[in-house]
Amino acid sequence: MNLAFLGDALDHWKGSLFEPLQRDGILQNFAVDPMASDLASWTPEDFSLFSTLLRIDRSQIIPHNCTLADRKSYFAEIRHPGDLFLDPDTGVATGQRAASVQHVSASEIATLLGSSDRLLAIYQHVRAQRVSDRVDAVCRIIRDEMPEGRWCSYESGTVAMIFVARKSERTVAVAQHFAKLLGRHATGRIRVSNNGA
Repeated sequence: MNLAFLGDALDHWKGSLFEPLQRDGILQNFAVDPMASDLASWTPEDFSLFSTLLRIDRSQIIPHNCTLADRKSYFAEIRHPGDLFLDPDTGVATGQRAASVQHVSASEIATLLGSSDRLLAIYQHVRAQRVSDRVDAVCRIIRDEMPEGRWCSYESGTVAMIFVARKSERTVAVAQHFAKLLGRHATGRIRVSNNGA
C-alpha cells in the first residue's frame, strides 16, 4: 500500500469484502498488514483512515519498525497467529522478477502460512492483461512454492483478492460465501482452485 492511493475506491472494495467475512466468522482473528512501501511517510491518522476504510479496528493493523527494504526483518515482525490480509502495492511477484517493496513473494506467502490453518488474503493489481490470466499466473507461482496450497479469488476488471490457505476448507468457505452473495453474478468473478491447480 502506498499513501498516494490511500482512500481510493479500491480501499472501500477491500473493506466491503472483509466486513461480512469477519461478521460471519470466515475470517478468524483477522489482522491486516498494509505492506506500506513508504512506511516512513505514514502518520497515525493515515493508519486510522486505512482501518476505517477496511472496516476493521485500528488494533487489527500490524505495526512495523522495519521497512520492506529489509524483507527478512519485516516479515519476522509479523507474529500475529490468525488470518491475515497483505496489501502490497502491486501483488505477488511472478516470473524472473524478485519481490520488491511493491510485491510479496510466493516463498514469503508459504512462510506466513507455515503449517497453520491460517487464511491469507492478498491484494493483486493487474495491468495490460486479463485479471483471470494474472490470477492464474500468481497461483501457479504459489503452487510451485507450496504444492498443497489452495486458493480462491474474487476478481473485478482490474484487481483481484486472492485467498490462500493450506486447507481447502478455508478457501472453499470464502468462495461459497461470495457465491451465495452474488448468486448468478458470481460466474467469472469467484473462482476456486481444483486440487491445488
